[in-house]
Amino acid sequence: MLPHSPSLVERAQTLCRGHGASLLFLTLFGSTLYGTARRESSDLDVRGIFRPSPESLILNSAPKSLHFSTGDRARRNLAGDMDMDLWSVQHWLLRLLPCGDIGALDLLFSPSHAACTLYRHPALDAVFGNPLRLLDTKGRAYAEYSLGQAKKYGIKGSRLGALKAVRSWLRAHCPEPRPGERLGDHLDALAASCADNRFCSLVTARGERALRLCGKLHPGALRLKELIRRLELDMRPYGTWAEEAGDNGDPDFKALSHALRALGQMEELLRTGKIVFPLRDREELLAVREGRYPWRIIEPRILERLAAVDALREQAPFVGAYDAAFAGSCVLACYDQGNADFSS
Repeated sequence: MLPHSPSLVERAQTLCRGHGASLLFLTLFGSTLYGTARRESSDLDVRGIFRPSPESLILNSAPKSLHFSTGDRARRNLAGDMDMDLWSVQHWLLRLLPCGDIGALDLLFSPSHAACTLYRHPALDAVFGNPLRLLDTKGRAYAEYSLGQAKKYGIKGSRLGALKAVRSWLRAHCPEPRPGERLGDHLDALAASCADNRFCSLVTARGERALRLCGKLHPGALRLKELIRRLELDMRPYGTWAEEAGDNGDPDFKALSHALRALGQMEELLRTGKIVFPLRDREELLAVREGRYPWRIIEPRILERLAAVDALREQAPFVGAYDAAFAGSCVLACYDQGNADFSS
């Protein structure tokens, strides 16, 4: 048991008792669980599960989550600060896991890092012993999370990525448009340069071919100089920080490391049926988090890993399918009087 674990368990139990609840599980989380923590800069993240009292459920007053922090809401956590977040077993098993919440998934596999587990009630043994019955590997939550972490920095697959792709093609092939040069002369090449039909596609409007770019329609008859002007205006709200992330800006490398982490974990889950902490690629993740790689290297890594996981998902050796009946039985087991004492 870790030197500080008794005080953390006591803090969690006190937090639960204050709401008439009982502690079921507690683990060190975040960078400590992943294996990317650095003593001089990392705060302490603690996550757990509690059982609301039957009375609070009957009265419809049961909390979904409980929180305690030693930090200050007016600033980001500093090294040595601690955040403790507890979820009710109902919220975790019946709400978060079926919708593909990444944090809920991490918690499901967190016992693999035995040194991080601070408290575990046997009522959750069936949960931790059957993770593939409590998650959906066909879902794409991991991808949405990863892109959400990275897209504001200009990754392809975002609106900014589409604008950047079109602008890059124009700069390379039409640096100085001729007076009469029009969009229609380059429609197919421009659409192909983006390679993302969610934000960039060819359409027909009023009998004329046009380019639909990030929701805006640009007819083929449009002069190329006017298209370039519109493009610059559309990119202006993103600012140079997002546009040139990794070169002239100051990207949030921690967010980018989370994007890579989520994809790596999903690949491991599909290949092996489990996620093992600390993570095998923790050194790479730490290097990304500390800004040791420029954006031009991180972006293709994320895109390649996303494509690889998407392909693997179609023929994965291990498949998880959320079993609502099983999840419900796991919740009921936490209220079974045949289990050990729930008092904490």
